[in-house]
Amino acid sequence: MNYSLNHIPYLPGCPAYFTFDEDHAEQFHQHSGLELIWLTAGRLKVTIQRQDYDLNDNDLLLINHLEPHCVTPQVPDTHFILVHLDSLFLSNYHPDFYDLHFDVRSFRNSEDNQKAYDIIRILLSQLFNSIYHTNHQEHQEVLRLSGYLTSRFTRPAHQIDPDTPSSSQDVSIVRQILNRVEWDFKGKITLNEIARETHYNSSYLSDIFRKNVGVTFKTYLEQIRIQFSLYLLQSQNTSIMNIALSSGFSDEKSYYKAIKREFDATPIQLKRRWQESSSPTDAPCMRAAHEAKIHDYASQLIESCMLEKNTLQVSIVKDIQSEGYKLKPVWSKMMNIGSANTLLNQNMRDQIKEMTEDIPIEYIRFEGIFNQEMDIIQKDQGGLKFNWKFVNHILDYLQDIEVKPFICLSYMPLAFASKSTSFFNYQGNTSPPKKMSQWLALVQSFITNCINRYGLDSVSTWYVQIWTEFPVYDIHWSGTLEQYFELYRQTALLIKGISPTIKVGPAAENFHTNDQPSERLLEFCQDHAVPIDFYSCNIYHNRINFIEWRERSSADKVDIQSIPFQYESKNHTKHVLVRTHRMLRTHYAEDVEFIVTRWNLSWDVTNSLHDTAFMSTFIIDNMLDESAANAGAIGFLSASDILYEWDIKNAPFYGGTGLVNTEGIKKSAYYAFVFLSKLGGLVIAKGKNYIITRQGDNIQILVYNHTYLNQLYVRGQQQEQQIYHNFEESSDLSVDIHLQNIYGTYKCKQYSLNQAHGSAYDEWVRMGEYVDLNDEETEYLKNISRPVLRIRQVVLKGEFQFPLHVPVHGIECVTMNKLYN
Repeated sequence: MNYSLNHIPYLPGCPAYFTFDEDHAEQFHQHSGLELIWLTAGRLKVTIQRQDYDLNDNDLLLINHLEPHCVTPQVPDTHFILVHLDSLFLSNYHPDFYDLHFDVRSFRNSEDNQKAYDIIRILLSQLFNSIYHTNHQEHQEVLRLSGYLTSRFTRPAHQIDPDTPSSSQDVSIVRQILNRVEWDFKGKITLNEIARETHYNSSYLSDIFRKNVGVTFKTYLEQIRIQFSLYLLQSQNTSIMNIALSSGFSDEKSYYKAIKREFDATPIQLKRRWQESSSPTDAPCMRAAHEAKIHDYASQLIESCMLEKNTLQVSIVKDIQSEGYKLKPVWSKMMNIGSANTLLNQNMRDQIKEMTEDIPIEYIRFEGIFNQEMDIIQKDQGGLKFNWKFVNHILDYLQDIEVKPFICLSYMPLAFASKSTSFFNYQGNTSPPKKMSQWLALVQSFITNCINRYGLDSVSTWYVQIWTEFPVYDIHWSGTLEQYFELYRQTALLIKGISPTIKVGPAAENFHTNDQPSERLLEFCQDHAVPIDFYSCNIYHNRINFIEWRERSSADKVDIQSIPFQYESKNHTKHVLVRTHRMLRTHYAEDVEFIVTRWNLSWDVTNSLHDTAFMSTFIIDNMLDESAANAGAIGFLSASDILYEWDIKNAPFYGGTGLVNTEGIKKSAYYAFVFLSKLGGLVIAKGKNYIITRQGDNIQILVYNHTYLNQLYVRGQQQEQQIYHNFEESSDLSVDIHLQNIYGTYKCKQYSLNQAHGSAYDEWVRMGEYVDLNDEETEYLKNISRPVLRIRQVVLKGEFQFPLHVPVHGIECVTMNKLYN
């Protein structure tokens, strides 16, 4: 490690010390205690061990006890406040201080979610005033600050790096020695004594100590004793002998020698210098940027409950007979399954059938109906013929479970393909046809087969999408944009020629570029009288540099885990829905339906976020937002982790995009759709984190606590190994529900879903993340995956009041069904 161990300017025994724009902070160093960095102007780079953090105006960052770091201004006129908190003081009031890791990084949260960090800024400003302006004892203010930091921003230090390499093991041992010195420097402490107690060789301890701290153990111990003696020398009117002995020196003579060697002065001379200079409690010289920040925050009040409870209080009072508006359930119209041949898998069929019993799904969308594995083109003596046997098996199954198909005509059969370009594991061919006539004959045969087998009335209720996604970087379509326009034109005219009642629409816009080719298609359709019944897009929050990815994947097979993903903001889905709806309506009136064909946080099938409790609140937050009503349907990707586009991993939970994993264990995301389906048709109250609906005399309440990815994760700068550490700092939700004008006897059901209840993934992690589950363990996780259910009967005479506690990533769903005599 080879970092210098600096002694910070405050004196041991003084709990806090402020400095401003320190020059020496640019050197890589470490020191005891906590150090809070508050940037008041400019830009700052802070390096902690090997991790760089970029700070902008008003950002906060905490350096932990003995954490190697340096602070480097990035632009002129960069100003920052350093607040040092003494470890000895903190450990006296927080006995587990040395076993805690503090995590204060305000830039992890978006600008509109800074409440928890604003409390720190207020406490720091009030602490500064108590030290330098009001002349009050600052101990109480330091305890308020440290108490808040400890209760809100800590986790056990052993959770930070569970897999510790040998080099890090040396660092851990040295930290233990440094902590021991802090506790016992006043006594007779030696490295040999520590070696005997810890069962290490004293030479080994001496070597790693000097390597990691930069000085010998003896020198470091003397420096600590000198620092403490300076505090006593400055603050107490006692003899030099008492100061020497109280600081751990063996006698007055050894103390004099140490001070002379360090300062080229005697203790008495040092004391006189301080008395002749300014008071140690004089406020440090501040720039206007510092003074403005401190003044603004110091004037703000903090209620005691804000420091004591990590909980946001919400009260909802509602007359259940009040008028409302109709709920638009865009989530229930369509669900994606990936490629068509997935529905030939019996496990997949069983999962879909069970899903439709819990969640009303009108359409199942699938792609790849013309893929090689569907065996639709066969050779005979007369040439090529079409075989729809497997396709009919799929359509028969959907008819049996009373779900309609949303069919994507893709990919190009190899016999008709003009190129060998392909995509996904199943190698769907992405090229235009060699001859348009062959493609049109294929489509005509397919449509007439469906009409003859299922009837025109039935087929007219289906959706037929012509290709998957718009051509971007040759990924889903390796032809030109103009070639796709012509394919769409001729295919749409052909289908409408067979029957004008069949609904057709183009490939989905994917927003991979700033230019939206789908808008050019809309103009093309208007100019050339090409039919279009629906417009579609795919919305994901993850994004990549497609040019870089294309160059990388052209030579090698695509490894999705090597893709450098970044993420959009929390409101990305909402913004895209509003913007796209507005764009569509500038070209077409309401007669062209707007459908989001594929939607999820990510299309990355290795992202463990898909398995967590977070996904359930992410789904509900977006589906209940008013922007969702801009779409006629939003199709989730995907129903199951049985998805043939990418490799299916061995582990039961590996980040697949499905609501159900390959073993049939339901994820938290599954129950988001279950809860949404329980809502009534009339919305009588709605706000951030909650909705209340009515269906006849029955009432439904849904409260959720959604927290989004932190800014480091969004920018692709840092991903924590512990998956739940990748979110913004947030609070539990305490909701008081007060219903009015409600009479009669009700059966009240309360469903609770959170990390501790109903999350199979979290239970699997607690079990040890076994890769190979046996039947008993699989059934156990299937049972665990169900939300906690509490049922009671209540007799109401006008009012009903009850509390709900909703942890972060949690959901509470309450249904109240009226009973009649």
